[in-house]
Amino acid sequence: MKDILEFNYNTDENLKEYEVLFNNLLKSAKEVLDINQNLSFSVNYIDEIKSRKLNNEYRKKDYVGDVISFPIDDDFGIYNQLDFKEIGDIFITFSEAKNKALKYNHTIKEEMAWLFVHGLLHILGYDHEISENEEKLMFDLTDQILNKQNIKYKMPF
Repeated sequence: MKDILEFNYNTDENLKEYEVLFNNLLKSAKEVLDINQNLSFSVNYIDEIKSRKLNNEYRKKDYVGDVISFPIDDDFGIYNQLDFKEIGDIFITFSEAKNKALKYNHTIKEEMAWLFVHGLLHILGYDHEISENEEKLMFDLTDQILNKQNIKYKMPF
């Protein structure tokens, strides 16, 4: 059994080129985080309308998000009995990725990589909004994961 990464395309953009990149970033993340279990999750490409709706409905934030993540809780321990662990869903708004890449002088590949890793860390339980220490940890892990794929991402803030 191997990791299950499901891609859903709810946008007119052709984004299949990122599947290999995201699979490679997942391998790097598992190395950095020392995860041996097979993981299962989805990456969903969405437009601005869907992004705003998800952000508003589930996060009570009225703006288009670049990446929105929904972790899955396993309160019953079901995934301990399976060959993989279902960890959640990542939603990426490609138009926002393009906008931020332009705004912060990144390539689209760099921006998409950062958004994927950011979303992945969230569905693995990391949350930069909890404390400054957690924020530092999450961004340090992001750098380590991206560096394993030779992606240099300079934080704009």
